Amino acid sequence: MPLFKIPIVHRFGIISHADHLLIEKSIAEETQKLSNTKNAARRNPFEVTEQFIQQFNHAKERKEKEQMIDVARKMLTRNKRKAGLNAMGSGNHVNLPLAWTELAFLVQCKEKIQEEALDILLISLDQAPLHPDQIPVLFFLAESVLYWICTDAVKQSYLYACEVKIIKLGFLTFLRLFIFHLTGLVQAFKECIFRLHTYLEGLPERETCYQSFPNILLGVRFIITTGEIICGSVKSNEEYCQRTGDLVEDVNKNVCRLQVRTTCRCPRQVPEPQQKVCNISPVLRECLLVWIYVKHKIQHLDDILKHLLLREKLCNTDWIDSALGLLLLGEAAKMNMACLKVLTELGTTLVSRVGSNNIKQLIHLYCCILGDICLYGSTSEIQKAALNGYGNSSKSPNGTNAPGLLQLLQVQPATAPGDDQDSNWWIRYGAAYSLAKFCHILYGDKNQKGLRNAAWDALQKHQTLEQDTQVLGAIKVAEAELNGPINPFISGSSKTSTSLRNSVAVHFLGWRIASVLSQLCLPPVVPYTIFPRMLPQRPIRSRSPLPKQVNIEKKVARLSLRQEITLAQDYELLPDFNTRTNFNLRRIVEDQWRKELQAEMKKKEKERELQLHEKQKIEAEDFSEMIKRKEEKLHKKSILSEVPS
Repeated sequence: MPLFKIPIVHRFGIISHADHLLIEKSIAEETQKLSNTKNAARRNPFEVTEQFIQQFNHAKERKEKEQMIDVARKMLTRNKRKAGLNAMGSGNHVNLPLAWTELAFLVQCKEKIQEEALDILLISLDQAPLHPDQIPVLFFLAESVLYWICTDAVKQSYLYACEVKIIKLGFLTFLRLFIFHLTGLVQAFKECIFRLHTYLEGLPERETCYQSFPNILLGVRFIITTGEIICGSVKSNEEYCQRTGDLVEDVNKNVCRLQVRTTCRCPRQVPEPQQKVCNISPVLRECLLVWIYVKHKIQHLDDILKHLLLREKLCNTDWIDSALGLLLLGEAAKMNMACLKVLTELGTTLVSRVGSNNIKQLIHLYCCILGDICLYGSTSEIQKAALNGYGNSSKSPNGTNAPGLLQLLQVQPATAPGDDQDSNWWIRYGAAYSLAKFCHILYGDKNQKGLRNAAWDALQKHQTLEQDTQVLGAIKVAEAELNGPINPFISGSSKTSTSLRNSVAVHFLGWRIASVLSQLCLPPVVPYTIFPRMLPQRPIRSRSPLPKQVNIEKKVARLSLRQEITLAQDYELLPDFNTRTNFNLRRIVEDQWRKELQAEMKKKEKERELQLHEKQKIEAEDFSEMIKRKEEKLHKKSILSEVPS
């Protein structure tokens, strides 16, 4: 038998296994470097990087600043499309985690770019749908907001518009995280939760800086309370202590650097939202049922409203559930008058029991909800009721059964010895804050002119009577949140009102929260439909096929010569593009030549008239001179005739 020799090729030579692994590692590193250089060369020039942020903030020359601002605005436009601002955060082109991350980096830029990035973030966080893929970037936003509040905001001696928007951004971010916590989707992110707990430790110390601004204090306390609920009990072991040391070093440098994207090691597969894991209280469940009954127009709504648990549990220590219940009830009140009556009754209860910190937060939230109903109520009656309230108004609105924003604005300071002397200004602050935003947003809206005029007159009258400077500051804070005061010289058709309408407060998020909680925490609502009873089918009798009809072709008479000529003229080919263009050009030239000819003829006529006028004038002068000469001659002859000879 023949022998076949198989050649053995040693590509790496005769080397040990360890050297073989080292060579493979070096080759892998070289290929990785090559791929990184290729990716860097192909990188999108409008992708936000830490290097761009540093260049933007350290630009000194005018041309360089203009160039950096131009690039930053293009980045903002790119992220607007990724965030889906015009599509309510949905579509194939939308990438919310990436858009929110890049916008958070652009917030570090100075001046107008920072404000525009914050506005885009606020609009997107309000209108975008809730999905578990957003949880990692929400933790990143929460850490960034806490870092900004605890480091940059405290250094300022005054309250800035950027600071108001950042705290509002934190409120929306923690609200989304808390909803995911209620649905049981946050427990898998343990490292992110621990990092968040570390950042939350320094926030209660800054709470005293915002005692004069109830709207900002509401956001700060909501962040603290929901953050503690999300974090729960965090155990400190050696691993976590080591991570805490690394985290402190990161905070001393800058929390918003690019490495933050990868510091939170989150699971690759996020649980799907269809999992029925929900941890909501009975109070919140009933308010959610009210919203579902109103949305789907289900009967027996009055029975639920009569026995609503929120009436009893409203003033308890767990004010977060009460706040979410009021938010859901406010969404139902936009569509139903009975829900609005119940909401105003709850507001009356809050006003009568004002005193504790939790009730103060709920009162301000209640004022904001009334302002939102005045703006986005489904009918004009609902909007008027939220503004004016129910019952007869009196000089002392404390006695009204269901006060609106206008009555809450007139709440007088407490005079009884047992009442809290320093609590009623919170009510007037919340009413003034909501009315100021209401007037600013409806500026130039002709359909809502009556409501706006009523609110504006009441607000101007209250400014002349109010003596508390803290209440007067509510209007300035509202203007700062809405990008400055209204310019009365701008026409109502301008785009100012629409931009403010979009960047106002929570408009879509309440509806998004209600939709998600109803899908995850309640059984699906399937309306019962009575279908008609189907009759038994009768047997179909087969019929014999019909005989085929023979097609008889009719001979068409021949056309006459005149008809053929007419058809040929009708079917003439249309002129091509060049012919039409030449014809149009020729027509334009002829029109222009005709206009020039007419102008030249008019000019000649004017010259001829001027020449004729001058000729007539010269002839008249000659004629007058000739007459004078004749008169002089006649006068001389008469004198000579009179002299004696």
